[in-house]
Amino acid sequence: MSAPGGLLYWARSQTAFNPNERVIMRRVVRIIALLAVGVSIPWSCFAAGFSIFEAGAKALGMGGAFTAQADDPSAVFFNAAGIADLKQTQLYLGVSTIFTGTSFAGVDPDPGYGTTGETGTMVFPPINAYVTYQFKEGLTGGFGVFNAFGLGQYWENESSFPGRHISYHVDLKTFFFNPTIAWRAHEKFSLGAGVQAVYSTVDLKQYIQQYDPNGSGLLDVGTVDLNGNSGLDWGGNFGVQAGPFSGFTVGVAFRSQVQAGVTGDATFTQISSGSPQLDDAVAAVVPPDQGVETTVDLPWLLSMAGVYRFKEKWTVEVDFNYFGWSEFQSLEFQFDDPDLNTVRVQDYDNVLSVRSGVQYELNDEWDLRGGYYYDPTPQPTKSMSPLLADSDRHGISLGFGYGLDTWVLDMFGLVLLTGDRSTDGLNTDGFNGDYGTYAFLAGVNLGFKF
Repeated sequence: MSAPGGLLYWARSQTAFNPNERVIMRRVVRIIALLAVGVSIPWSCFAAGFSIFEAGAKALGMGGAFTAQADDPSAVFFNAAGIADLKQTQLYLGVSTIFTGTSFAGVDPDPGYGTTGETGTMVFPPINAYVTYQFKEGLTGGFGVFNAFGLGQYWENESSFPGRHISYHVDLKTFFFNPTIAWRAHEKFSLGAGVQAVYSTVDLKQYIQQYDPNGSGLLDVGTVDLNGNSGLDWGGNFGVQAGPFSGFTVGVAFRSQVQAGVTGDATFTQISSGSPQLDDAVAAVVPPDQGVETTVDLPWLLSMAGVYRFKEKWTVEVDFNYFGWSEFQSLEFQFDDPDLNTVRVQDYDNVLSVRSGVQYELNDEWDLRGGYYYDPTPQPTKSMSPLLADSDRHGISLGFGYGLDTWVLDMFGLVLLTGDRSTDGLNTDGFNGDYGTYAFLAGVNLGFKF
């Protein structure tokens, strides 16, 4: 029997082929639900779940520990209050290059020992861009564009990859547009707030498999391609910074949940099996191309941090980031044909990640940085699949900054350490095995003052 997560499922028959059409159609919906798990999700995930934290090179040089310090335009992402003291007009433009790969080794009974797959090394370029403008002393506005959630998995040798009936190609992107304003209410206290508008796109592909009634095993009898976008969905963010005593600053930032409503099209393409009887049977039950809608709950994020500056040259920060992943419990799908409507359970858990970083001011122009973070996965074992197999991760970063009066260059490199993770026979689609992931990231930002 094929894996329960397959698009189409028939009982093996040597003489007749009489599938129950409604059962088959509902199994089609289940796999589309699998494909759309990441509907609001760009590229690979390097923070909890499918969150992306690569939103500024200075911050990432310090392991992403930046909520309390937040003293460049990327504060629009990390803590809105941080732009309150930015002078003049400032631009901060950056890109991170992510090199990553995933491997899979199957276990019995499905897909079986000896079955393997890999993505090879994939390269993804999440961006960030910010502008701030000082209206008057202590009152500054800002605008940011960045990718806060994302997923990408391109499995090699797609026609033989054992999980192709679940997913062999995922390309999902989000773009956050975040106007922000900040005010220094007191010499030791500032606050900021913003609106986040989120646009999401998705392209997801997988195979339809069926047992050959002549007994030769599973056949690829079709493909499904899901394309869609969310339009604009809305949320908010706010932050505060306070300096209770000299050299020490605390920061709190909150970014709200966003409900990403996705509208897309499911395209079904039949592949000839060489058997007229089987091809006719498949053609009779494969659904027609049609529209599909769903809503994905992107989690809220609460960050609490402290930064201490001492001996005029050292800066040390520790951040605690609490992700509200429990909002992501299920996906409900509505199709043009209401008989296909279904619910896909996810059951994510809230998680607390810890980030730490240090900066040393070598001289008036050069800063050296380093960081470490621990980020546990919110994904339950049963939800792991070729679409997304998340795991706990440790990040180690190094970076530097070089700045003059009117411009600055920040760069970072980050190694992501993850262990292999097994489905432990619990996968809800019956596709079990061990997943391994590796990743290296490098990023750069250029900043300008006018």
